[in-house]
Order: sequence, then C-alpha cells, then structure tokens
Amino acid sequence: MARIRAFIESFFQSTTREKSRGQSFVELALIIPILLLIVIGVVEVSMFIGRYLDMLDLTREAARFASIRDPFDTEVAADQDCSTINFFDFYWDTACVFSPPGNSGMCWDPEFCNGLNPYFLLNPETDDIVISVYTITAQNPSTGDPYVSNVWPAPNGYWAWSDHDNVTTSNGNWRRNCNGETVRSAPHFTATTIQQELSTASPENKGYVAIELYYCYEQVLNIPLFSDFVPNPIQIHVYTLMPLPAAQPTPTPKPSP
Repeated sequence: MARIRAFIESFFQSTTREKSRGQSFVELALIIPILLLIVIGVVEVSMFIGRYLDMLDLTREAARFASIRDPFDTEVAADQDCSTINFFDFYWDTACVFSPPGNSGMCWDPEFCNGLNPYFLLNPETDDIVISVYTITAQNPSTGDPYVSNVWPAPNGYWAWSDHDNVTTSNGNWRRNCNGETVRSAPHFTATTIQQELSTASPENKGYVAIELYYCYEQVLNIPLFSDFVPNPIQIHVYTLMPLPAAQPTPTPKPSP
C-alpha cells in the first residue's frame, strides 16, 4: 500500500509540475509581444528626442551665424547659392546652415548645400525655415516703455525658405502640418510675442533675430500600434531667439573706403 500511495503522490506531483510549466510558457508567450512593443517604443521615442535636439542645435547655430551679420547690407550683390563666398544674402545664407555639408552625399540640391546639417534632409514640399528680424526702440513716445518698432524683412515681417526654394508649388510650408492642412496663420515669433517678452526696465535699443524650423519627422521603426496613437509623420517645431546688434535702431557703421 505504501508503494502504491507513493506512486500516486509522485504521479500527481509530476502532473502538477507539468501544468505549472505549461502555464508559464503560455504567460510568457502573452507577455513577450507586449514587452517587445514597449522596448521598440522606447527606441522610437529616443530617436525622436535625438532628432529634436539636433534641430534645436541647428537653430542655435543659424542664430549665431546671423547675430554677427548685417541684414540690411545691400552693397554686395545677393544670390541664393550656399556654395558662393563672394556674394551674401542674409536670409538665404542663414538658412544654408540647415543644408548638408559640402562633402556629403546628402547634397540633393547644389544651391542648398555646404551647411552644417549631416543629420537629416529637409523636404521642400513639407518642411520650412522661417527667419525674422526685430528692431526694439528703448522708449515708446507715449508710454516710455521699449517696443517693437520694426519687423524685417518688409512687408511680411518674416522670410520663409519655402518661398525661395526651387519648389514653387509648396510655398508657405510653415502654415501647414504634415498632412498639408493649414494650422497657423503666423509664425511663432511676431511683433506681439516679442513685445510680450520685453522688459520695461531695459533702457537700451536692441535688435533680435528669430530662427524657426518646421520639420515633418517620419518614424524610423513605424510600429503599427504606436502609429495609432502618435501621428506619422509628426511635425517638429524648434526655434531660437538671439540678439542681433545690426538690427538696433541706429545706422550700421560702414567701413571707410
């Protein structure tokens, strides 16, 4: 009897272990896809953040480039070619910072090349660069507070890359999202937004340059479930505002002949 009882107990224990093991495999099979989606989602988000930081750095580099130049210098003939060094166009050459390096295979447009952007290509049908210059006068004649006295270039008060590139069918890209729907009527920086940021205690005349970048980011991994919640492509908008001494309300000194 003892042997029979031991056999029965051993049989049921073995059966229980097999059931437990089978249940563990079923649970693992259910969890693994969810874990993979989470891991892949983290990778996608990391790539998105990396691209965002790359773009933010480029707006800063473009603002630094513009901050030591004169947007009103018209003595030298202007052109729209990033590779020329004998001609200067304040707005176009500032936008050239976002173009690929000259020795890169990413240079799809010879006129928009020789820049500092080895990370991504701008699509002239969806992406855009907006540049605006602001002149700040120290004292408003009626209130005594600083105010935005001029916005350049006239008459719009902004310069858009999409209005000057070789693709004339998609001007004003900054107004639209990645689906081509109009979602804004003014850039982020306007005379109103700059006026709101001015300190009333500042007694000095000032000048500022604003650089904005609108870019349609395509998901790299394109996860089906992830794309159901996050638009693909999704528009990234980054900007930088930096002092521009040449835009102050005083004549820019010219070198002696």
